[in-house]
Amino acid sequence: MTNLAWLITGGFAKGYRTQILGLTAALSAIGLWAVGDLTLPELLTEIPVILGGLGLAALGAKVDDAAAKGGRDAGVREPDRSA
Repeated sequence: MTNLAWLITGGFAKGYRTQILGLTAALSAIGLWAVGDLTLPELLTEIPVILGGLGLAALGAKVDDAAAKGGRDAGVREPDRSA
């Protein structure tokens, strides 16, 4: 069961999920045009999605994993009690 959850949530692509999402967004818009679901003018309106997806993939933007930082409270700082 753990392996199935790992597969569904993209555990195999840890660290590359944002890049995969960007590439998938760009390819899906182009693919819809290639199979005839979008006309050329509709494809041109999808240019921001295509360029944004390719930008995510090219820049290698990554989302910080909470687990990599030590849990869900990793970003919470302790108050300064030195006074």
